[in-house]
Amino acid sequence: MLTIKSKEITYNSAEVLMDVSHCILIAGQDGKNILLSHPNMFLHSETRASIKTSKRYASIISMFYRFLSTQEKMKNKALGLYHVLADNRDIKLWQVQRQIDRVEAQSLRPSSETIYEDAKILLVYFKWLNDRGYLTNVHVTLKTWRANFRSRRMLNYVQLMARSKINASNIRVLDKKNRQKRSNFLITDPEIKLLLENYSDPVYAAMFNLALGTAMRPMDLAKFPYIGNKDNKHISPYSEMDKHRITTSYTVYKSKGNKDREITIHMADLKSLEENYIIPYYTTRKLLYKERYGHACPLGVLFLNKKGEPIDENMIASRTNYTKNKIIKTHPEFRAHLAFYQSRHWWPTQHIIATFGDRLLTESLDALYLATAQVLTAQMGHDDVQTTYKYYVDMARLIMLLHKGRSFDLVTSPAQTVRDFMNGLKMPEDVLANEEIESIDEEEQMAG
Repeated sequence: MLTIKSKEITYNSAEVLMDVSHCILIAGQDGKNILLSHPNMFLHSETRASIKTSKRYASIISMFYRFLSTQEKMKNKALGLYHVLADNRDIKLWQVQRQIDRVEAQSLRPSSETIYEDAKILLVYFKWLNDRGYLTNVHVTLKTWRANFRSRRMLNYVQLMARSKINASNIRVLDKKNRQKRSNFLITDPEIKLLLENYSDPVYAAMFNLALGTAMRPMDLAKFPYIGNKDNKHISPYSEMDKHRITTSYTVYKSKGNKDREITIHMADLKSLEENYIIPYYTTRKLLYKERYGHACPLGVLFLNKKGEPIDENMIASRTNYTKNKIIKTHPEFRAHLAFYQSRHWWPTQHIIATFGDRLLTESLDALYLATAQVLTAQMGHDDVQTTYKYYVDMARLIMLLHKGRSFDLVTSPAQTVRDFMNGLKMPEDVLANEEIESIDEEEQMAG
């Protein structure tokens, strides 16, 4: 089978006159390394704003090209012709093959929904080619590319081709188990406490706490400074800041989509950050940084691991995944799909509960939206918040019913931090256990 490697590159683009980062695909065939020109042009054009998006799109195109290499029609055909020869039927067959492999392995992943969403990303790739005049056989406007896994004939075919053992789970059963594993999209309070208590390096717990209180993405947290500059020149350790204020502003530079935005940070969370990370760990770690890199740690770098290395979003994801797997061994009720990114969704839900209280259960969505949508737009960094807002209102209403109004005031509480709130909770571990709510933000699914 064809081998394809994905490589992350950074360079100065003559097209946009600035440094860009994205993935490229390099195929190994007949002892040669071959750049996949058309996929790489697409990745440059459409994914350079987010390296996570670039990795995901590159992975999907790579999987599809490897599948094509196994098809008779592609035998002895040059890789540069794959985008021309592939058609809607090939995309459907790729989906079917993924289900066959999944059923044969009796795996919960990828779910039917994921397989479908991945196929849609392939359509984005082929539409990009079509729009730029490159010849393809994929008709994006036709629905003949989608495999119908609800069809009895299709289910029977997949089951037969998978050569499963007697009584093995079929697609529907595996999808059901997958949904059960992912039930309650929002991370629960007991799960937050378990995660904070089990990180082997306290820097990740400090970052998770700050994420809970700000809704910052991991990529934004990694750039949070010890001492800020420009619009953030007022950012310092809490003991050096104006303590008479309840909150402070913070400008997030070059977040997803290369966009800047101003968010609100609770001063109590900065105090917690100083007490639980900066005072006990930062001084030692910045010395380790100097030993490792030969120069003083920049003031724009705050979060360092035990070796003095700056924390990046990949490190956040991998350490959280390791910690989660460790927790599951002693607490099997801890849900396997949870990742660091869940912290980002905790903030808007709690903010809506704190803002509206019992009104959530009586007033219309439109009235609630007008009152606080702008706050969520700024804090979350979404261009169009309507869909996500409705999701968070629905989640907040559910929590209001089950938690009986217990919420954390992220914006106006003068003293309480996220850590204080979590320590004061006494809640059954199976709260929300019977609800199934799906994520509306696909980038969270990449972490961990």
